[in-house]
Amino acid sequence: MKIKATLLSLTILLFFAFFSCKTDKKKADESNDIVYDTISVSEVYHIDNDSTKPFCSLDIHYVYPTEYSDKEILAAVQSELNYVLLEDERYEKMNPREAVDKYVVDYIDHYKRDVEEQFPEWEKSGEAEDYFSYRKTLNSELKYSKGGLISYQMVSTDDKGGANSSKFSRNIVVDLETGNTVNEKDIFLPNYKDALNTLLVSKIMRQNNVTNVEDLVAYGYIGVEDLTSNNNFFVDDKGITYVFNPGDYSIFTLEIRVFIPYAEIKSMLREDSPISNLAGL
Repeated sequence: MKIKATLLSLTILLFFAFFSCKTDKKKADESNDIVYDTISVSEVYHIDNDSTKPFCSLDIHYVYPTEYSDKEILAAVQSELNYVLLEDERYEKMNPREAVDKYVVDYIDHYKRDVEEQFPEWEKSGEAEDYFSYRKTLNSELKYSKGGLISYQMVSTDDKGGANSSKFSRNIVVDLETGNTVNEKDIFLPNYKDALNTLLVSKIMRQNNVTNVEDLVAYGYIGVEDLTSNNNFFVDDKGITYVFNPGDYSIFTLEIRVFIPYAEIKSMLREDSPISNLAGL
């Protein structure tokens, strides 16, 4: 009798433990109870502080989490966002405002060094002012913040005159339960790559109304037949959006963006993944 009672008690405990695990995960539309703030910076420096001379300009728009119940996870998320937006681990451990202030100083100092080393004789060179001017923008956009996840897109544009310009987009998803970034291997079942790559290519063809991958060349796409998923994605409650930067599988002025609804990849997703609540698993 005592053994039966013990077994019954153990069964009840296991049931409640299992039930608790299943309900701990936030629903897709549940608030994260996280507070955000924004840092906006616009700085211009002219050579010798003379407005008639070449210059560097820097614009930063940084949306970052400033309050969350778990302070350790908040600090981890801020560190990751600092690193991704400001593109250097030197700013990783600073608080966001300190990191941005330091980045501004470093950017202008870097321009001054380039002026001294690369074009000290600008006035005699005959080159236009713009040829020696730098323009940089760093922009963060909060794409999604519910269900225990936050999803960001960080965009950097860099123009150093002439053909020396670039645009780069990096997307990240953070699991607020752990403070870790979410990667493909965290959300997809093993051996997902081939099926996902085929889906991405077919989506790109449909976006451009072509039936053969070779026909994409006329639209500025290059080597799309070899395209492979790149971990550069953001999520929301509708699906996953992959971004391929200019020059990856296209000309240097064309960004590739592919949206995939969860319904089309449900069979590839892990049931216990950080985004399973969004996908309805």
